[in-house]
Amino acid sequence: MEQCHSTLTMLNKHPDIARHVQKLLVRFSAYPRARSIDTNSYIVSSLVQYLAHTLDAIHTFIWDADEIPQRDGMWFALRISCPRLTTVGTSYGAELPESHSNLFQFKGLRGFILNVKRGFYERFADVDPQEFRAEHRLWDMLIRRSPDLEELHISGAPFIFTQAVRPLCYARWPRLHALSLGDILLDWDPSAGLKPPFITFLEAHPRLRSLRTSRAALNPALLPALGPGALPELTHFNGAIEHLQGLAPIHRQITSVALDEPMIIRDLAPSLLASVLRGLKSLTELRVCFVFQSAYEGGSFVRSIAHACPGLTKLEVMCTRKSSFTIDTLAKAVRTLPRLKHLRATLVRSQHEDPLPVCAATIAHLLPRLHAFSITFIPPDFPLPLYFDSEIGCTSGHPGHPYTATGNYVLRTDEHGLPASMACREHRSSRLLLSSLESFPVHLISTISFGNSSPKCQPEAQEIHLYP
Repeated sequence: MEQCHSTLTMLNKHPDIARHVQKLLVRFSAYPRARSIDTNSYIVSSLVQYLAHTLDAIHTFIWDADEIPQRDGMWFALRISCPRLTTVGTSYGAELPESHSNLFQFKGLRGFILNVKRGFYERFADVDPQEFRAEHRLWDMLIRRSPDLEELHISGAPFIFTQAVRPLCYARWPRLHALSLGDILLDWDPSAGLKPPFITFLEAHPRLRSLRTSRAALNPALLPALGPGALPELTHFNGAIEHLQGLAPIHRQITSVALDEPMIIRDLAPSLLASVLRGLKSLTELRVCFVFQSAYEGGSFVRSIAHACPGLTKLEVMCTRKSSFTIDTLAKAVRTLPRLKHLRATLVRSQHEDPLPVCAATIAHLLPRLHAFSITFIPPDFPLPLYFDSEIGCTSGHPGHPYTATGNYVLRTDEHGLPASMACREHRSSRLLLSSLESFPVHLISTISFGNSSPKCQPEAQEIHLYP
């Protein structure tokens, strides 16, 4: 909260800097006391309101705190003062916007983000649906007054009342190219004999290039209802393995896959995943999350993925609950990927694991073609569900979730193209990263040199971080 306050204060004092800001994401942690939540939200939203008239270049503003902004006039100031603002994001917590909120006055939006927080479900689990009377204003803004919407992202656990999001199924945005839906309930009770409304929605949006869905939003069993030629431009997909199986007719065009729902690895699961991935001939980016239920050799599982996807340039693997392989095992398993340039590994630390700098040196020696990689060790009780960065294989910034140790590394090569050193940023245990944000980073990073001595991180310069 302190850093968020100081950053916004700095921008208010320096309009010459603020006028160059193109994207502003506001995220801060709430204190346990409700009064503190209201006070913090009021202070931050007031600072944004005062800042709005200097944000000449801003095109994206996202409010991602635990609650809605306490100063609703912030939305009015942004709408009136920022003519280039076309992407807006907000969060729903224990409080919802009033039906007359300035949030619902935007028009001509190109992008909209809604993050549903824990407070929403804690308060509205047993509330009458009429409590959501403002939702029609939200959908009116998105459907009627933003006909050129290009991106829509809704995240969070299942909505309690499906009518809150049901209008989505009947919306039509000719330019929509990115749709991301968390665990929101859609299409679980379609009328007998009729094509499910959400399937019809997908067919009506042929420009979709990126789709993120879940079992709640889209029952995998409904995918065979997609007509021939549906989703002709889809290249990026995020969902469950069953969804991917249902999209077999368009496997040839998919280049990026994220399987963020943790797969329980047992029996035939590894061969099933490999067989599905083998059909994705154009795949260059992959993220997969898994949990080993039995004493399965993790290296074999990763090797099966590597053999199934020889064209990968970005790979992200996440193994939760217990350790199943070491960094050395992982690096050896993916050596068969000749084009791999970015690698991100998140796993429970093995008792036989080396220190983080040694792990980094191991990857650099075994995978010299890499440009950058990231290693994150997580606790065995890592919380589920998981929330990932939208970019696969991202090797900069904080993980965005709890960890025991993490490091980001960039390889530096000599005149022969061989790794000579690597820039690094390493961090130890943190408990507050679920609400962390790295904004406007200035990366001045330390170096690990390869030589006879053991690798060590030697800070060479300070780092400037502008995140809460």
